[in-house]
Amino acid sequence: MFRAGQLHVTYQLPVTKIPAYKAVADSPYVEAPLLGSYYYLFNIDRPPVDDVRVREALSLAIDRDLLVEKVLLGTERPSASMVPAGIPGYAAQQHAVFNPDRARELLAEAGYPDGAGWPGLELFYNTSENHRRIAVAAQQMWKEHLNLDIELTNQEWKVYLDTVDSRKFRMARMSWIGIFPGPGTFLDRFVTGGASNRIGFSSERFDELIQELAPKTQSRDLRFDLMSEAEKIFMQEVPVIPLYSRNGKHLVQTSVRGYYPNILEYRNFKQVSLDPAVGVWQWPSED
Repeated sequence: MFRAGQLHVTYQLPVTKIPAYKAVADSPYVEAPLLGSYYYLFNIDRPPVDDVRVREALSLAIDRDLLVEKVLLGTERPSASMVPAGIPGYAAQQHAVFNPDRARELLAEAGYPDGAGWPGLELFYNTSENHRRIAVAAQQMWKEHLNLDIELTNQEWKVYLDTVDSRKFRMARMSWIGIFPGPGTFLDRFVTGGASNRIGFSSERFDELIQELAPKTQSRDLRFDLMSEAEKIFMQEVPVIPLYSRNGKHLVQTSVRGYYPNILEYRNFKQVSLDPAVGVWQWPSED
C-alpha cells in the first residue's frame, strides 16, 4: 500500500524488509529512539514461574545483544531495563546480563537441574511476524542454555488480550510505550491491584514510593531517585523479562512535511502537510 501511494506513513513494517529500505538512496525509512519497552511478563502466582529463581534463570538465559543483532537486524536497542533509556534526568537501569552458567545454577536450585522434572511452560504472543521471530529465538535460547522446552502459542489480538487480562497465562509477550517522559509511565502500572497489573506483583514499599512519596515531592531529582528505588524493588522479583528498548520504525512518503521523530510518537497534525508537487516514492531503478 505504501509503494502504491495508498499510505503516506506506515505504522510498522516487517523487520526483514528494513535492510532493503535502509540500503536505497533517498530512503523513505525513518528510525528513531522511542520511549518504549518490549518484554515478557509472568503471572507470578502460577508455577513454575511463582519461583523467582525460575524467572531469573529464564531472564539470564536470554542473549539480548544477539537477539537484536540477528533477529531484529539491529533495528532495536538491547536492554534489560523496565524503564527505557531516553528520559532526561533518569538513568536507565540494567537488571540482567546474559549469564547462562548462573541461569543453570538457579534452575537447579529451583529443582530443575538441566531441565529435569520441568513441568512445561507456555509463552503467549499476539499475531505478528516480528513477535513470532522473537519468541522462536527466545525458545531456542532457553532450550540451548537451560534444556527447557517452552511452548509458543499465537493468538489473535482480542483473544490474546482476554488471555492476559484474565490472567490465564504464565508467560506472555508485552510492550509499552510511554505516554509522558517520566519513569512513572512504566512503573505506575504495577501497583497493587492496579488495572494493568496482570502479573500479581505486590509490594508495600513499591506502592508507597509510587503512590505517595514520589508524587508529593516538588524536586524532579528526588522524585526520580524515589522512582529508581521503586524500579529496583520491582525488578528484584523479576516479574518481567525486558528484552529491548524500542525504536520508532516507519516508511514516510517524501511528500510528507512536518512529520518528525520524537520519543513519544506524538505529532501535532496542524504542522503536518503534503507537498502536492512531490509524487509517490518509487523504488530506485537499477539501470
